[in-house]
Amino acid sequence: MTFDELIVTRRSVRQYKEEKVEKEKIEALVNAAIWAPTAGNLQLWHFVVVQDEEILKNIKLFSPGMPKTTHCIIAICVDLADAEARGGAFIRKSAPVDIAFAAQNMLLKAHELGLGTCVVKSYNEKSVGQILKLPSEVVALMLVTVGYYENSPKVPVRKNILEVIHYETWESEEKANEQR
Repeated sequence: MTFDELIVTRRSVRQYKEEKVEKEKIEALVNAAIWAPTAGNLQLWHFVVVQDEEILKNIKLFSPGMPKTTHCIIAICVDLADAEARGGAFIRKSAPVDIAFAAQNMLLKAHELGLGTCVVKSYNEKSVGQILKLPSEVVALMLVTVGYYENSPKVPVRKNILEVIHYETWESEEKANEQR
């Protein structure tokens, strides 16, 4: 599969089979994530993999956006105290961007491996942190569900590039688009 095919065919999956994701594939996802760029190359992320059904059940209680058939979650975490100590407020603010870069690598690698994923942000961070026994300075900034999908989701409609691209300034492209 070419890179363009990979990014165009990847979907958020919300229905998973009962099948467990193999440790080797999970580690391949995390390995892909750690090659994402990070501010100052500080690499502040940590990954908590959850496949224990009891822990999953508890996380789902505090995650209204979590697919019900989820059997594997990777929590992408950051130590905010470490971020502040090593890079100050700027790095602390950059941590969510770094997490997003790591997640995108993970999502694409999962798709390449025949796995489905879904990013979940609708959860109670404090409760999930307690369930995962995170230290007080560590926060789970994103949850990624991973699994073998039942069927491929429908292709979503995307805007045409001419609707979203602007060159030099916002206004100049609006005028250019009006003339097309």
